[in-house]
Amino acid sequence: MSTVHVALVSPLSPEHVLAAARDFSERRAAIFPAVSLKRLTVHAQGDTWADVTEGTRAGPVVNWERCRYDWSTPGSVTATVTDSNVYALPSSWKIAATPTPEGSRVEMCWVREFGRGPKGRLFGTVFRHFGDRLFGKYARQTLDNIERLSEAVAPIA
Repeated sequence: MSTVHVALVSPLSPEHVLAAARDFSERRAAIFPAVSLKRLTVHAQGDTWADVTEGTRAGPVVNWERCRYDWSTPGSVTATVTDSNVYALPSSWKIAATPTPEGSRVEMCWVREFGRGPKGRLFGTVFRHFGDRLFGKYARQTLDNIERLSEAVAPIA
């Protein structure tokens, strides 16, 4: 099991950041760089959960994961992988946001187990060797996207 943890600050409120993590509309691809609308399927959604498949192309390879998103715990959204062509169970992703005088402290944590096939071995090696750097950059891009979108539209519900 490999883990990458990133902590950032944002001028946005925790509610604004977490609302973006729960947004499965067409804005999702503009928020999360690794989500392609072509590979986004919302299977079901309730008041505090969603069952969603997301994917993207990384060069010649398409990766996807189906997750059970849960935001029943205040201050966080957790995505638990239920199926994937790269990740093995249990794998997850979590975003948590806590208030600060300037906005919020945002923490993103990826816990990954990788499949035994070629894609899993490849992505597992990359994650173990470059995960901190790659996911640190990804987390910053995601938060920058949320901030940029917040300037253009009302808070994401």
